[in-house]
Amino acid sequence: MSPSICVTILLLALVPQSPASASINNNNGVAVAAPSVPTATQFLQAHNDARRDVGVAPLEWNSTLEQDAQRYADRLGIGCNGYQDGAAVTASWVNGRRWYDYRVNACAPGHECGAYKLVVCSTAQELGCARRTCRSSPDTVAVCSYFPACDYNDRPY
Repeated sequence: MSPSICVTILLLALVPQSPASASINNNNGVAVAAPSVPTATQFLQAHNDARRDVGVAPLEWNSTLEQDAQRYADRLGIGCNGYQDGAAVTASWVNGRRWYDYRVNACAPGHECGAYKLVVCSTAQELGCARRTCRSSPDTVAVCSYFPACDYNDRPY
């Protein structure tokens, strides 16, 4: 049974990525795959920095979600833009915080904050992101998946 995931599309410029990966131990002593360097690490750190700012538990990297995100990214046919890396694109999401009104759980009229809500969604425990080179430019499109899935209609924390 495939886990339910919430997928968010991120757009960023092509940055060389090392295919290196390693095995690390989580708090329970279980070996888990470390994120690919540097993009996955950048996504994970930037997400966890934003989550810490609002008192939400950090995410852990999930290589299965990364693979799911890669399959989704490979099917996308949308445009790309110039974010430089995982940290920069996550920062652009977190910037949506200024448009988010927690009291009414909504974005300011005419503004986007849904990506911010996903970054800090308290029910999510795991993250996996992937990217691919766009067909018409050297830019990339990136996708992040969260588990358990987050609901845009719920308050994120």
